[in-house]
Amino acid sequence: MIVGIALLSITSALLRWLTVAGSVTAFIMGVIIYKAFGWQGLILLGLFFITSTLLTKWKKDKKQDPDAIHTEDKKGRTAGQVLANGGAALLAAVGYLTIADPVWIIVFAATFATATADTWASEIGVLSKKRPFHIKEWRRVDPGLSGAISSLGTVAAALGATFIACCFYILYDSSIALGLCIAFSGFLGNMADTFFGAWFEQKYVCSICKRETESHVHCGVKAVKVFGNRFFTNNVVNFLSTIIGGLIAGGLSLWIKSW
Repeated sequence: MIVGIALLSITSALLRWLTVAGSVTAFIMGVIIYKAFGWQGLILLGLFFITSTLLTKWKKDKKQDPDAIHTEDKKGRTAGQVLANGGAALLAAVGYLTIADPVWIIVFAATFATATADTWASEIGVLSKKRPFHIKEWRRVDPGLSGAISSLGTVAAALGATFIACCFYILYDSSIALGLCIAFSGFLGNMADTFFGAWFEQKYVCSICKRETESHVHCGVKAVKVFGNRFFTNNVVNFLSTIIGGLIAGGLSLWIKSW
């Protein structure tokens, strides 16, 4: 199985789904998750990664802002991005290896339900024909800005969380109650991501076209920062939201078991 994880990591680097550092990080994460949660845990990891990668590439030309220059590595997801989406799951795996309590499995699944909900919402919601609504500024903004929601993105988030919850229900022969717990927690984790994005992530305004953007360079010139905390990068926001989704699921699962 470890050989299979290594081959998948290498293939991801060759296909430029991941950078070399991202591939190494994914390999280490995959081994630890396999040791903790078995092949079922690897499948949940794989389902998140594959669906996220395919959706990121789907209609990519319509999602990109040709005037923006982003700092992320164009050769695939970086190690930081891998940890941002899977770091909370990795912590759950370490927790289970330390104290073999079944609640860690619920937490683990919910972190990926959150990450999947967020990715599906971002990659599908940006294609909405209507401009999204910013939950802090209380107005419609350009697609792709953190803190903005759309009906299409919200539905996509719910479907993403439910998808992982259904897979968990099948893989672990779990109860419907725990499956609903994971779906609900994943959706709430995604909402936390939106909240952090609205209140804390950096936002810029282009001095040329006056367009709002998350890129520090737009239209070939340095954009003007108008809002946000330097610490709250997109990776930090993703990591915190997956932790929140996992903690909510863990708490709900303990409450369900107390019935």
